[in-house]
Amino acid sequence: MAEAKAKAKAKAKGSLFAVPNYPAWFGADTFLLCGSAVHWIVISLMAYELSGSVTMAGWFSTIRGVMSVVTQVIGGTFVDRHDHRTLLLAQSGICGALWCTMGVLYATGRLTFALFMLLCLSSSAVFGLLDGTSNAALITVVGPERYAQAESLNQGRDAAVRMSGSPLGATLYGLWSPAPFFASAVCDAAAFVCAFFLHLPERPETKQANAGVGAFIHDLVEGWQWVFASRTIMSAVLIMGLFEFGAFALRQAVNLQLVSTGTDALLISLVNVVSGVATLVGSLVSSRLCDRIPAGRGIIAILAFMALGYVPLVISGNYPFVIANAILTSLPMPLFGALVNGFVFSKTPVERQGRTRAAVMTTIMLFGSASGAVAGEALPRLGFQGFVVAMLVLVVVSVVMAALNPRIRTIPASPHWAEVEL
Repeated sequence: MAEAKAKAKAKAKGSLFAVPNYPAWFGADTFLLCGSAVHWIVISLMAYELSGSVTMAGWFSTIRGVMSVVTQVIGGTFVDRHDHRTLLLAQSGICGALWCTMGVLYATGRLTFALFMLLCLSSSAVFGLLDGTSNAALITVVGPERYAQAESLNQGRDAAVRMSGSPLGATLYGLWSPAPFFASAVCDAAAFVCAFFLHLPERPETKQANAGVGAFIHDLVEGWQWVFASRTIMSAVLIMGLFEFGAFALRQAVNLQLVSTGTDALLISLVNVVSGVATLVGSLVSSRLCDRIPAGRGIIAILAFMALGYVPLVISGNYPFVIANAILTSLPMPLFGALVNGFVFSKTPVERQGRTRAAVMTTIMLFGSASGAVAGEALPRLGFQGFVVAMLVLVVVSVVMAALNPRIRTIPASPHWAEVEL
């Protein structure tokens, strides 16, 4: 018996898919992501088609984003107070029903803009409330020791799905307009089946969760206070937020530069494909390195490498330099995510996973959302090269902040994470 357990442990160390429950978790999480990716590009087209107004379509996108952010703030607390398997079943079941309803209404000519908006906002609300469920369950499935490896695999998987999801959705939409919504419903149904076979240990706190509004608010405040009390988490959030602000603004500037110079739409879309391929390659490297290198030094080195990746844009905004930038900044992203997210969330107690993720991601999203407006205002005044230099300065500042912060710099390799405090 002992020998069999030793073999099973060795096998589990060799492959995440040998870990009990991981295949079911991976299937549920992947199919949920596929369901979102297939209809993502179609939603904007539908908003314009049904409203007949560019302004309405723009406001529709903004309202959906606000809905997701607002519900995400309370969603982390909701996830922490309930059984993760049940929430995964609810998320996949509700989303599948919403997209199937959308497809039927569209196919029968009964889909009005009001109904379309209602269904999409319902989906955004579910996304905000429950999207952190699968990530919160991951620590229970793989354990803290293998979380960085799992995060590295997720980064590559996410890149592959998003890279193929938009072209697939556009192709299905061209063949038959309601098809992307039915495809999303099928993906969500597959996620439901995978979640059904997922068996997680019962958490005592879900039995004792008080349904009262006061208790819910107490848990929400307590969770966010815990995050803000961690100097390591707040240091990481500030550094990542500043880097994300500069990086996202530069991505916006690149797109505007390509459009303004008359670059073909196909070539513009290929930038995302190249970025996705580079991320996928980077995830293969990351899976081999994430457990071996000191995380703090690795984070600093990756940030510095990505800062250098923006130097081609200082030289020129022409297409070859944009491609070089896409490759250089995408290759190290999986390892960066594995080290940062791996350390933070592997050290976060299971009962606080949802609230911690909500607090971290919402704060970083606020940095990123502001950068779009900055790009639109500053780009015409500074010019492309001037704007790139200005944003690159912010990126370099984030690298220096990480290098000078002992809480980040001294994070050890993942096998030793248990020995340090968050």
